[in-house]
Amino acid sequence: MINQEKIKILAPGLLLCFIVGSIIFVMSRQVQNLLIDSLLLALIIGIVYKNVSPKSDWYNAGAKFAGKHILEFSVMILGASIFLPDILDAGLPLFLLILFGVVGSMIIAYIIGHLILGLNKKIATLIGVGNSICGNSAVAVMAPIIGASATDISAVIGISAVLGAAQIILLPLLFSSFGITEYHYGIVAGMAVYAVAQVYAASATVSATSATVATVVKITRIILLGPLVVVVQLIKSFASSNPKQESEENSGSFSLFNYFPWFVIGFIFFSVLRSVDVISADIGNQIRQLSKYLFVVSMVAIGLGVDIKDVLKVGPKVALTIICVIGFMITISLLIGSNISP
Repeated sequence: MINQEKIKILAPGLLLCFIVGSIIFVMSRQVQNLLIDSLLLALIIGIVYKNVSPKSDWYNAGAKFAGKHILEFSVMILGASIFLPDILDAGLPLFLLILFGVVGSMIIAYIIGHLILGLNKKIATLIGVGNSICGNSAVAVMAPIIGASATDISAVIGISAVLGAAQIILLPLLFSSFGITEYHYGIVAGMAVYAVAQVYAASATVSATSATVATVVKITRIILLGPLVVVVQLIKSFASSNPKQESEENSGSFSLFNYFPWFVIGFIFFSVLRSVDVISADIGNQIRQLSKYLFVVSMVAIGLGVDIKDVLKVGPKVALTIICVIGFMITISLLIGSNISP
């Protein structure tokens, strides 16, 4: 239970995060074609405030609470918008390409980022999931599961967003340079581009067909976030197991929470309810909006814990790893996507 003294400590930081997050969220809904993603904007504002007033600490306790517990709650309720049967709608060949891209991106991010460039495993994982699934939201979902720091999150989101924006300009050049079809280009854009809005922008400049295909591919990538969360949590749980835990489990005290945090279990539970229509599509979309709002609040909190000097230290290595992942996605899409017909 949180007592009154604890509430007094948490309240200033929580209030700051909710006020700033609410302004950003409302603005993102009112302003069409907002040039910067709301999650990224929230993160930047938090970082700017932290680094302009580095000695100010009145918000620290509340910001840390929001950056962990509100973020975890956001992940849990996001499951209510995940309709698993939609994965099948993309068709088996296209789905297999997307699955190959997601798995391959995670492996490349680990090999290039961690083993070769020396980034920590958490940053490498965030790079893989962010650039293989659904951008900032995927990073926000995975961060509490692997225990990523505010610096890890900021480095990946900030640099990925910049490179994703560059793709909006550069990627359409592939359409004219390689002479691919509009359908094929939609596959390439849907596979390679970081955020949903960027996917649409990079594909709609070519044709409506490209935009439609790219959006379907991107949505399928987003849906794979649920299974990827489960896989990463299992790997993390088994990798961190110790003899004491194994002894407890073998003695009959096994608990599901040894393998999945409460919010991951909640995520799976809600996604199952949505997939069997216990939670309707309309309610699921409303819950998704609530989840997005809380993600924005959480990003403000995370930004308030970031020292920009720490981000700059890993910046070039993060950028190079992301470029390798993007290059992989574009390559397999060009080579394999040509064999997939509508």
